[in-house]
Amino acid sequence: MANAREISDRYSDAINAHDAEAIASLYAERAGLEEPTGTFTGREALIQYWQGFFTALPDVQVQDERKWDTGDTAINEWSATGTNSGPFETPEGTIPPTGKRATLRGCDFLTVHEGLIQSHRAYYDQLSFLAQLGLVPEGTAAS
Repeated sequence: MANAREISDRYSDAINAHDAEAIASLYAERAGLEEPTGTFTGREALIQYWQGFFTALPDVQVQDERKWDTGDTAINEWSATGTNSGPFETPEGTIPPTGKRATLRGCDFLTVHEGLIQSHRAYYDQLSFLAQLGLVPEGTAAS
């Protein structure tokens, strides 16, 4: 059975392959992703989340810059870089594409039991990302 690091590495590979279904298949049936914009529970919600992300950033690639493991949890410090050439669908409405390239930096914690993600928390720098896309006034965040 795959351990937390193996599942975490598969997760990154599936993001880079832009395969929302492969990402969702790494989660237990009732598990989900808790991140700054909300909580996405269940495989269908995860598929929709990632399809939206891949629509907004169709060339996105993630790189795990630092990796740690503790027991059944993999911790990754990562960067995701892509061009915003599609719309971002948000709870507040649609953000049109900016055409700008940006890098989102963050950290996540994936807890795995019996070869599936049971808990996933991600934290990332939304303000810097939005500044790079030109969606917040200059000087609001380091770009």
